[in-house]
Amino acid sequence: MALPLAKLRLYLSLIPLLRQRPRITFREIGEHLGLSPQAAAREIPEALMLCGVPPYMPHDYIACFTEGDKVTVRFADQFKRPARLTPAETTAILLALRALPPARGSPQASAAAGLLRKVERSMGRREVRGLARRIGARRGPGALGSRMALLEQALAERREVALEYYTQRRRALTARSVRPYALLDHLGHFYLVARDSLRGRELSFRVDRMRTVQLTDRTFERPESFSAARYRKPDLYRPGSGDLTVQVRFGPSAARFAREISQASEIRELSNGSVDRFVRTDSLRWVVDWALQHGEEAEIVGPPEARVEIRRVLEAWHARYVSARKRK
Repeated sequence: MALPLAKLRLYLSLIPLLRQRPRITFREIGEHLGLSPQAAAREIPEALMLCGVPPYMPHDYIACFTEGDKVTVRFADQFKRPARLTPAETTAILLALRALPPARGSPQASAAAGLLRKVERSMGRREVRGLARRIGARRGPGALGSRMALLEQALAERREVALEYYTQRRRALTARSVRPYALLDHLGHFYLVARDSLRGRELSFRVDRMRTVQLTDRTFERPESFSAARYRKPDLYRPGSGDLTVQVRFGPSAARFAREISQASEIRELSNGSVDRFVRTDSLRWVVDWALQHGEEAEIVGPPEARVEIRRVLEAWHARYVSARKRK
């Protein structure tokens, strides 16, 4: 089952899409959201059956009707009235959409553009511009948005891209050439799925970890076998043959966090309320740093080399602390 946050993001994309495209087919829904037609047919009833507002009478819910492979929705009466936003809510929306608009062509893009038009009509264009200046909202997309625009162009024109990319697991900045296959919005981060020249296979790259993005003149053809649906899952990491499985034990206070970020197959419940999370990785240091963020609520149980690594890191921290104390 997908993560709760991933489900929420899926539903927030699905509902505007259904509203904008009356009698849309399951196949078209799947193409927009990276799902198979069968998965779209399963997700729609689950997404809509409990969407509503008090007092929860029949007309307070979103209703969904299917006719063959076509889908139509009827929105609750309350959804027909415009939302009344506070000044703080309006400011937050304006700042977010000006800083990084949704990717062109995505189901969110037209909804975001419509929302900005409504804000301008409600507040007045002059007031909106003044507010944008006061809160520092750029007219342009900013550095991250500029990278997104270049990557979208590379996807449309099937052009290779030269990247300077920071790999968090290895703490290294590397130059590489990639062939972009898809852009994904995953749990609040944008990822580029591409064939990497260094590793010789498909990988996912977080856009905010790209230091530079440059289009090249080299073109390519995307493999017909490529499917973005393979990457529409809670964990975008694709393990390699040399990866290790690290067992991290979360105490009762952190167990809920571990459950929310994990698939059921990665979790083992313990009788005292703790949970074991099994992490596949090619970087022991990354897992060690991740576990240490949770202090005494996380313990690396195995394998032995992972426990050796966390001991090495802690001893290095202790040595720095002792050295700093001596200098005082």
